[in-house]
Amino acid sequence: MGQAETAAEIEAVKSIVGRHFPIYDVKVSQESLAFYISPDPATLEDNFEKLRKELGERSLIPFIDYKSGEHIIRIARKPEIKRRGVWINWVLLAATFASTVVAGAYWWASYSGNYDIFAGSNILWGAVFFAIPLLAILGTHELCHYLMSKRHGVEASLPFFIPSVPPLGTFGAFISMRDLMPDRKALVDVGVAGPLGGILVTIPIAILGLFLTSQGGVQQGSIGDAGAIGFIMQPLFELLTYIIPIPSGVVMHPMAIAAWVGMLVTAINLLPAGQLDGGHIARGLLGEKAKYLGYVTIGGLFLMSFFYTGWLLFAVLIMFLGLRHPAPLNDISRIDMKRKVIGVVALIVLVATFTPIPVTQIPPEYSFEISAVGSNATAVNPGEIATFMMIVNNTGNTDIHMRLSVQNILSDWSAGLYLSNQSSVNSTNTLEFNILYRDSANVTMEIHVPSTASPTARDVTLHAISDNLYQESNVEFSVRVS
Repeated sequence: MGQAETAAEIEAVKSIVGRHFPIYDVKVSQESLAFYISPDPATLEDNFEKLRKELGERSLIPFIDYKSGEHIIRIARKPEIKRRGVWINWVLLAATFASTVVAGAYWWASYSGNYDIFAGSNILWGAVFFAIPLLAILGTHELCHYLMSKRHGVEASLPFFIPSVPPLGTFGAFISMRDLMPDRKALVDVGVAGPLGGILVTIPIAILGLFLTSQGGVQQGSIGDAGAIGFIMQPLFELLTYIIPIPSGVVMHPMAIAAWVGMLVTAINLLPAGQLDGGHIARGLLGEKAKYLGYVTIGGLFLMSFFYTGWLLFAVLIMFLGLRHPAPLNDISRIDMKRKVIGVVALIVLVATFTPIPVTQIPPEYSFEISAVGSNATAVNPGEIATFMMIVNNTGNTDIHMRLSVQNILSDWSAGLYLSNQSSVNSTNTLEFNILYRDSANVTMEIHVPSTASPTARDVTLHAISDNLYQESNVEFSVRVS
């Protein structure tokens, strides 16, 4: 561009700025134009917004600042943004729907007990009860950001969904801001719109999920040898259980899990740090001082990572994306009471949806109890059989494999064990059998006393072991030969 054209453009920009603000000085540099103005505080915000929109048509961006007692408007060229077709949004949405359906099939398989994840019923109900509710929460969250951005005249992309693998099937979604935020009010509004919109969808899904949890055919069940994931309910989720009570330890319905994920996403986004929604809100309310709150948040995440390692990942990710939030174009206008109230609401939602330890691993417990039916002491004559009956109860949280053996008997005596659904001809000195979760087994033990036995009193030991020596126990039975 020649000098004449440059001079003409400067004059054109000066004319535009002059229509909105009195100018008393202009400084030109290679990076930007700087206009020193004398604004009316009562109309500064409205006039700057009009200036921003007018210059935006020329692909120019105004920044207003206040330094050393002077108001300065700097004008810079808007960087050229390479736009992609919306087909990418649709492809990612389709891929994320497929991945969340697989995740939903995983949860439905665990809930229903049909562990073939790709069974037709698991795919269908996984989509209905997990994928669709979860994407509705995430989609509403991002759509509210998008609509609020449009309301403030900020160009933004449609949501980009990110597929992942089970157990969640997605890393969430995001929109791309193509303009800088015009002012601190817009920062607060756009930042809070997503979490509030998402939580308003999450609450009815949570209520329905809790209702299905309490009414479903599957209640408590074996967690399996691999253990299980335990969900720590957020305060808001706990509050909703007073409306829809559920039995202790019940298996969560996949729709309730989708709502739980929605609350987790809301809480993470509201953390007041960096480029998160909470970072936008904090920057809008606190200005440059918001960075200190961001540092405190990161420090808190590092401390909590000692109890839940997932917070370490989030802390590193936030630091990677940047702790310092860029200033809006107008960073000098005061924030109003309405936005302060919105900030308080956002804080309440954060507290209601945050839990320091979101999930915990529940290990399998292979515990049992043995109780004698009747007395564990008896008297017999030589040549007779001493019979004892007992009940073996599975007190763990999964199916167990038991091995019982008779020990500490005389060499000329013999012993046999058999289950109640068997006969004595099946008796064996070492008995192995399975007991399902919360089930029990009736076992009979016979001690054969030879006819040549002398009068004596003998303690016989029943040695019991559950899977892989997770628990072993000895039970004493007394046989007195008359």
